[in-house]
Amino acid sequence: MVEFHCSRKAKDGTPVITDLELQDYAEAVLRDYKPALLKEPGKINVDHFLESYLGATLEYQYLYNEEGTPQIAGATVFNDDRVKVFDRENKCVRTIDVSADTIIIDSTLVDEKRDTYVLFTGLHEGGHFVAHPGVFRRLEGQLDLFGGMAARYPSTLRCRRDIMFGRHYKTHFTTQHEHREHQANTLAAVWAMPRPTFIPVAQEAIRRAGFRDGILVYEHEFDLDFDVVIPEIIKSIARVFGVSKAAATVQLKRQGLMMTKNEYMQRRHQMVVAF
Repeated sequence: MVEFHCSRKAKDGTPVITDLELQDYAEAVLRDYKPALLKEPGKINVDHFLESYLGATLEYQYLYNEEGTPQIAGATVFNDDRVKVFDRENKCVRTIDVSADTIIIDSTLVDEKRDTYVLFTGLHEGGHFVAHPGVFRRLEGQLDLFGGMAARYPSTLRCRRDIMFGRHYKTHFTTQHEHREHQANTLAAVWAMPRPTFIPVAQEAIRRAGFRDGILVYEHEFDLDFDVVIPEIIKSIARVFGVSKAAATVQLKRQGLMMTKNEYMQRRHQMVVAF
């Protein structure tokens, strides 16, 4: 396995790393795991990747949500822990023992037949699994007498649906938690949609729809809810990689293949000035 290395870290252990570095690492992992994924567009086998390559134990459970709290899509267990789940057979909440290095995907996603969400959730948790042990994992026998970082963070990281499945691509963050979620999303996006295959597939679909520059240009974010052409283009791209339209949308924005008209004009201006 290609180990995750980051020379700079925040005080709590969160990696200080650029999107480009994350994407390069994610593709190095794919090159080691299954080079064909960088040559032929297709869907990654998320269960096999997590278990056979990353070395995680994968479980599907009905993760329990407190009433009034956001729905949880998945969780990464960094240290032996007890996790609340909903027992559907007996219609009750119970606590189960879960070993360290376990990734849990919420079974509700399977029941809802959200295969694209299952895939992205698994890869997102895989991102936490490789990038964030320095934040959450406690060494055996480690003492924390003064309320340090080990006391602040839980043994199990639970990840919300709304953060994982949105179509908005953020580049500015105010908390280390937001940085970590973005890092996990970036790794997941590249494992699902690596640049060497995603960009050619996307540009072909975009040009075929009449966008000659190979870039999807739209007026405003809210216009996408009423547009007819662009969602169909995104849907065709998403289908190739087995991801949701939201995940494909964010990856298009991340790779500079989808932007507002203002962003597009600014880019054109910068290119003219550069030459």
